[in-house]
Amino acid sequence: MIRRRLYAEIRVSRLAVWSWRIALFALPVIFLAVLLHRLGAIEYEVAYLLLAAGLAVALAGMLFAIAAFVKIWNEGLRGLGSAIGAFVVAAALLAYPVFDSLRSINLPPISDITTDFSDPPRFSAVATSRPRGANNPAYPGAAVANIQRQAYPGVKSADFDSSPDEMFNIAVGVVEQYGWRILDSIPPRAGERDGLIEAVAQTAVMGFREDVVIRIRAVQNGVRVDMRSASRYGTRDFGSNARRIEAFMVQLADARRRSR
Repeated sequence: MIRRRLYAEIRVSRLAVWSWRIALFALPVIFLAVLLHRLGAIEYEVAYLLLAAGLAVALAGMLFAIAAFVKIWNEGLRGLGSAIGAFVVAAALLAYPVFDSLRSINLPPISDITTDFSDPPRFSAVATSRPRGANNPAYPGAAVANIQRQAYPGVKSADFDSSPDEMFNIAVGVVEQYGWRILDSIPPRAGERDGLIEAVAQTAVMGFREDVVIRIRAVQNGVRVDMRSASRYGTRDFGSNARRIEAFMVQLADARRRSR
């Protein structure tokens, strides 16, 4: 009995055991990165490094699991369940980052998107709330505008047959519906000023802050809505700001139709 038990223990794949341990260790690392950043306990740089470390650990667990599969197949060792479990956990942790990277592989390294290149909506309340070390709140200029035209042709101003006050109230409602944190809202005043809404949005998983300003301006035949969305950190947003603007404009148009 003793010999048989020792033989069974020796025949368990060490690679399978370690793949499971490594994959499990990645879970709290990634969870802490997301949780602490969303709670505001850590800033972008620390959260990004912690997330990258967690994903690297998950990748290591997956590679160990693949090596364990080969070892188990060739030598008939035990531990297939651990290897499969490690592979599944690692794959689940890596799935969204890999998907986000693949769908953004051809997107340019820009992180400030606007619907109006000649007169981009300006950040005011956002500019004072951005922490030290964040990106400059000023629009980066013509070079970025030219890149954006090629990459995101669907990001455009939206014109509505409506009054500025009505459109402002609808826009505020859509912002609240999205759950963005409003920093400032200035209602339009006929012939004197545009309506402005400044808010902070967060990315879906990590909750990285991206600042938004929406401008409601009276034009000859109604109202023009422009929007700008910019990441607080980094030079590449993986398309999140453009997607936010396009989705907001669609939602705004739907809300306008429902209000009639």
